[in-house]
Amino acid sequence: MELNSLLILLEAAEYLERRDREAEHGYASVLPFDSDYSRKKTKSVAMARKSPNNRSSHNELEKHRRAKLRLYLEQLKQLVPLGPDSTRHTTLSLLKRAKMHIKKLEEQDRKALNIKEQLQREHRYLKRRLEQLSVHGLERIRTDSMGSTISTDSEQEVDIEGMEFTPGEMDSVGSASDVEDPYSLQSGSSDGGYTHSHRLSARLS
Repeated sequence: MELNSLLILLEAAEYLERRDREAEHGYASVLPFDSDYSRKKTKSVAMARKSPNNRSSHNELEKHRRAKLRLYLEQLKQLVPLGPDSTRHTTLSLLKRAKMHIKKLEEQDRKALNIKEQLQREHRYLKRRLEQLSVHGLERIRTDSMGSTISTDSEQEVDIEGMEFTPGEMDSVGSASDVEDPYSLQSGSSDGGYTHSHRLSARLS
């Protein structure tokens, strides 16, 4: 729009200059007919008629944009720590503080991410270590159980032939055996009687 206005002014200036020169020489000149010029003039007139509406629309858009910007700035004030004199901060100082705060948050985020990765590595190591200890613990329990079974069986097997008894212990063992097995006692008595009668017969002969 501004370019068209400049072109129109330039052509008008050239026309006035030519007319002044022709007036000095004693004859008049009419404005040459130019179809492009006519179209531009018609277009400029139409735009001039529409310009109030366009300006009004532009003002409304600008007003809406500024209101939106103010809303964003108010929200930014709630997010950025401004200190006690927050009411004195200009828009520029608010944006600078917001930039510094964003950098600080990014640094904290990087540190937190590094700590998280380190904790994940430690967690994986401890998990593998726990699995290894669980396997070794089961093997140890199995080995101890087998050793306990073997030792119990060996303790229950007593070597009777290698044991030595005193005379009193022999009597107690013998009496206990007699009480427990009456049939063996009867057979022993019968054997003793047979032996005694056999010896008596030998002496008489």
